[in-house]
Amino acid sequence: MNNPEVIYANLTGDSEPFVTDSLCVNCEQQGKTTILLTKIPMFSNIIIVSFDCEHCGYKNNEVQFGGEIKEKGIKLHLKVNEPKDLQRQIIRSEFCKALIPELEFEMPSNKKSSINTLEGFLQNIIDDLSHDQPIRKFTQVEVHNRIEYILGKLKEFKDGQGLPFHWILEDPSGNSFIQNLNELQEDPSLKIQHYIRTIEELEAMGYSAENQKQEVQQQQQVIADPIHQGTEQIQAGGQNFCQSIDDSIKNESINIPTPCNVCKEMGENKMCTVTIPHFKEILIMSFNCGFCGYKDTEVKATGEISKQGKIIELKFENENDLCRDVFKSDTAKLIIPDIELELGTGTLGGVYSNVEGLLEQILTRFKGQQSICWRQR
Repeated sequence: MNNPEVIYANLTGDSEPFVTDSLCVNCEQQGKTTILLTKIPMFSNIIIVSFDCEHCGYKNNEVQFGGEIKEKGIKLHLKVNEPKDLQRQIIRSEFCKALIPELEFEMPSNKKSSINTLEGFLQNIIDDLSHDQPIRKFTQVEVHNRIEYILGKLKEFKDGQGLPFHWILEDPSGNSFIQNLNELQEDPSLKIQHYIRTIEELEAMGYSAENQKQEVQQQQQVIADPIHQGTEQIQAGGQNFCQSIDDSIKNESINIPTPCNVCKEMGENKMCTVTIPHFKEILIMSFNCGFCGYKDTEVKATGEISKQGKIIELKFENENDLCRDVFKSDTAKLIIPDIELELGTGTLGGVYSNVEGLLEQILTRFKGQQSICWRQR
């Protein structure tokens, strides 16, 4: 099978890969290093560094991340059901470990980020495990036999046999990625879980955990001694949530100093509750950093979980329907069948706006991520 080498989606539209001569570490002849700034839709900005030596054939790819560390860690769970899943593009950060539970196999982080297809990663594992097998055959017979079994299963998986199996990535940096083959629709074979990293994981990545410790202390202080309350306005998604919605808003807001996820300076997290008529109360949280300008808004429903799920279908008859108020929870899917668009659970988070505002958020999410080019070897 042909393995895609890189994902090209130029950040500026006219940028080109930068190519320079480099010394090959294998044969000590001159090779070529290609550096490219790339944006992967629905993921992040990355820098791909690819080395190729035409003298000995040695190749090496490395990925660096152009943005800041993600707010949360990530766990990606892929069920490989058919051979086409082996061609999914995967980015594995230097802090990510990979697991194949069927083989009780775990590949620890190796302090090097890489990009490849799943087939390519399996081949790399096979090559690494096979390297010292001739020596193990005489020095560590039991280990040799166990690895031979794993190698046999890995070769079956790589050739599209013995399916299904699971490929799991656990990355505290949040910078790992598995391609969604369904493009704008939810991928039934890929489960994505975000989690709050521990202080130990943060320190293991080489970052200072002092800000996280301060945040925990501040949250404890808020519980013991509530901070200043008032009726300051909260702007979120263009909607002034301190104005009454059918005179049912609770106009008190709580302001909590919180470290910014981008610059780590202290910003302010404002919270207030709004009662939606004939529905329930919702909690609106709006963060603003006065130092770097970073903003973030989150909306959550309060109270108990409803006994039953709900499907709401709206047919647009005229422009007035765009003014309808909408609350989309962070667990809701959003489907527009006319254009075959499906936003899975968790996409956009919780949103309270009108239909027009919700469509604008979807457009903003996709804007600048329309072109992607796949280069084949």
